[in-house]
Amino acid sequence: KQGVEIECIHFESTPLTSIESAQKVVDLVKKLARYAPLDRIVLHMVPFKELHMALLEHIPESYNITIMRRMMYRIAEKLSLKRHCLCLINGESVGQVASQTLQSMNTINSVTNFPILRPLCTYDKTDIIRLSRKIDCYDLSIRPFEDCCTVYVPKAPATAPKLWKAEAYEQAFDYETLVDEAVSHVQSLVIDQNSDLDLTMFGLEVREVLKEIQKK
Repeated sequence: KQGVEIECIHFESTPLTSIESAQKVVDLVKKLARYAPLDRIVLHMVPFKELHMALLEHIPESYNITIMRRMMYRIAEKLSLKRHCLCLINGESVGQVASQTLQSMNTINSVTNFPILRPLCTYDKTDIIRLSRKIDCYDLSIRPFEDCCTVYVPKAPATAPKLWKAEAYEQAFDYETLVDEAVSHVQSLVIDQNSDLDLTMFGLEVREVLKEIQKK
């Protein structure tokens, strides 16, 4: 509504997650492109599998989502600097899930100095569903394909994670190298309302699928 040009980031963990989960994101961005100032949106596919596996190996289960999101913010900040973006925007709603309590947000946000906008922060689940139906995204959003935040959900995620604990747990592995590698291998797509991109026709991993598509 304000005429702000946006770019989208998807953290894909194929083949830990299905190629259909990545296609779901492509289709959602296609729907949203009609609202973009230029009628198109750049979608950045971040290869997150290696970081995802390192988190599962080294981080206590209760802090897995907290630290995963800290890694996502680190990557998003680096990518935003490269793309000259001025802020980060997400769909968090206060208290909806464990990573969206105020304590969690505070611990997660501490890794970035970028302003973070949360246009849905005061909405409840009913409000969000109503809005998603209005913009014709609801049916796409409920496709039953898990992404990296849902495929290995902890049984008891920390709802009030401590910053000092998160920082201590992160020292268990070389996350900085993995973050830099993820940023350096981002693949970007320009999506508009007429895009007919079907990732599911070419393989099981986003990186290989996009290589095949580029050949054609």
